[in-house]
This record gives sequence, C-alpha cells and structure tokens, in this order.
Amino acid sequence: MNKYQRIGIRVAISTNVGLLVAVIACLAAWRDIGGRINFWPEGLATRRALDELNSLIEAYQRDAKTLPPSLADLRRVQGVYATFKFDENGSPLDGWGRPFTYSVDGTNYVIMSYGRDGKPGGVGTNHDLSNLARSSREADPTFAQFLFNPLARGVLFTCLACGVAAFWLSMRTVNPAGLHGWAIASLIVKLVFTILGALAASFFMSVIHIPNHH
Repeated sequence: MNKYQRIGIRVAISTNVGLLVAVIACLAAWRDIGGRINFWPEGLATRRALDELNSLIEAYQRDAKTLPPSLADLRRVQGVYATFKFDENGSPLDGWGRPFTYSVDGTNYVIMSYGRDGKPGGVGTNHDLSNLARSSREADPTFAQFLFNPLARGVLFTCLACGVAAFWLSMRTVNPAGLHGWAIASLIVKLVFTILGALAASFFMSVIHIPNHH
C-alpha cells in the first residue's frame, strides 16, 4: 500500500465518520429542541391568537348572549387587549398574516388557521391549528422544516462543527498501514468512542444553543 492509497483510505473513513456524526447530531437536535417555540415565532403567535380569540368570543357571548356572526365583530368587545393584527376588513390574522376561518354550528364554533402554507391539511408547520386543537403530534416540525429553518442555523452549524471535529479526530486516529488483525478491531473501538464523544459534545452545545444563544 503506497502513500496515496493510505491517504485515500484515511480520508474516506474520516469523511464517513464526520458525515455520520453530523447527521446524527442534526437528528438529535431536531428531536430534542427542534420544536421549541423560539424557532417558530409564527406558530407561537397563532396559538396565542387562538387563546385570545377564545377569550374575546367568551366576552362577546356574555354581553350579547350569542356567538359573534364573524370574527370581525370581536372588535366591538371592550376591555380586552388583543396582540394579534387585523386585516383591512377587521378580520384577525394568524402568525403568517392570513385571516383565521370561523364557523358556527349552534352553540359550538371553530377558529382555524391553515398553517404556514395556508392550505388545509399538511404536516409540521403546515398543519392546521384551531381553538379545538392548538397542538398535536402532526404539528411538530418535520426534519426538513427544521433543517431549512433560518432560525435554526446556529444549532445546525454546531452539528456541522461536530462533524468536522469527528473528521479531524478520525484523520488523527486512522492508520491504514496497520489495518490487519486486531488493529481493525482497535480502530473500530476508537471510531466508536470518537463518534460518541462528538455526539456528547454536540448534544451539550445544542442544548445551550451555542453559538446562536436563542
């Protein structure tokens, strides 16, 4: 095995280890902190608006002894401060700037937001939110949504940095010239400890949100 073959093997193994660590770290960050409200301000604003609309409807119902014909009628309620915005027709807007839908069936009502994409159905941040179901497992962000969320770039950069660190450690550890017999088993053990160490570091750094401090 010549010098260039040894370098090629070392780079190939180290690249795979680095990619593995980076991917697993991203998955761990998604499962652990990917759904935190600071990453999804529009969803948080929508849930808060649903709570406030419920309060406004209850106040309207106490005064008028009936449900409001439309959400625009809630602007008549006195003494209740709303943090959400209204469109030019007086209809409340969700966190994505779209009017809530409102339907009444007897004494029951439903306030609905169609999520980030503005379409019925969907998963993750595209999932519908209503006063009857403000949160559900289907509303948890998908991995792709977390991966492409600009507010999560700091955490994802940390995961990538851990992958780079794992690559560097593997380059220092792997010795292709000695890959025979028990040396292979020893290398596997070293790589496993390298991966575990990098993952432990990525978990710690992502939990305290280095480097973006959200």
